[in-house]
Amino acid sequence: MITVAAILFASYCIATTPDDLLGADIVPVYTPSSEHTQVGYTLPEGRSAADIGEDLEALGVVRSGAQFEFLVSLMGMQSQLGTGDYLLKTNSSVVTVISELTVREAVPVLKVTFPEGIRIEEMAIIAEEAGFGTRDQYMAATLTAELPQGFAETRPPGASLEGYLFPDTYIMPVGSTMEELIAYPLRVLVQRFTPELRAAAAEQGLNPYEALTLASIVEREAVLAEERARIAGVFYNRLDEEALLQADPTVQYAVSLVPGSVAQFGYWKKDLTQADLQIDSPYNTYKYPLLPPGPIANAGLASIEAVAKPEDTDYYYFVADAKADDGSHVFAVTLSEHEQNIAKYGTP
Repeated sequence: MITVAAILFASYCIATTPDDLLGADIVPVYTPSSEHTQVGYTLPEGRSAADIGEDLEALGVVRSGAQFEFLVSLMGMQSQLGTGDYLLKTNSSVVTVISELTVREAVPVLKVTFPEGIRIEEMAIIAEEAGFGTRDQYMAATLTAELPQGFAETRPPGASLEGYLFPDTYIMPVGSTMEELIAYPLRVLVQRFTPELRAAAAEQGLNPYEALTLASIVEREAVLAEERARIAGVFYNRLDEEALLQADPTVQYAVSLVPGSVAQFGYWKKDLTQADLQIDSPYNTYKYPLLPPGPIANAGLASIEAVAKPEDTDYYYFVADAKADDGSHVFAVTLSEHEQNIAKYGTP
């Protein structure tokens, strides 16, 4: 347990001689911002003070991860940082956070993890299983949520929140409403899809809504991290030519909109048929050129970054390497080369 003397000593040292102890670039213990937004944090076993400090700085809980690491060392608290799920507040003092991570209070929480690349309906099921309420309540909450500034302006009238609910792990107090569970990922989207990334996407010719639409396709297509930017580059080449994207995930989305399809095949039909590829839907990118009407899923940061900063490539085609069966793709510049790749790699 942190003693009062240790806290006072650490606070005194930082407050009186911060430059000597931490260097001139380290910020004071108490931050000037008065905005305190609640955020969830999971402290896993074996995490070092340096790693925890980086986590907390990224979340905005503290302004300096290095200061957190120093104070933990100064106070001898590394072994007393308790693993588990915490509800912290942004712009907190380092000493306060150390106290919260060591003197544990029994705060009942709900924890939910939304994987990248799933749809709102799938999120609703996960939220229900996590104890937040029913899936119908979740879906209803998506209809009344307000998008933050910078995103609302480009969303077409009547469009859903598909693509805007940032996939991540969320820790919230027991009793949190579905409206609060919807608002949390929207706030995180603003933090992750930064103005810099939005500007980079704009340089590619896409507004935030269009960027999230393309990112959702990349998310469903890409398996390997190193291929995301290349796959995005292939789609940009097709968009530049106003050609068909021919992205299977968009067809899967179109198929799911057919009554009875989800009950039979799930939200993402695995084996598409030629009839599926001919379905008359604006989401069918084998039939209609350019981007579909909106996102087909909720993309993670890696796919958003790939769309904002795509690989400059001459490739126009790619096919999954079924023989390697490791999630990789084989890329081609010409249609004839692509057809050869399909014949060689498309069948295991």
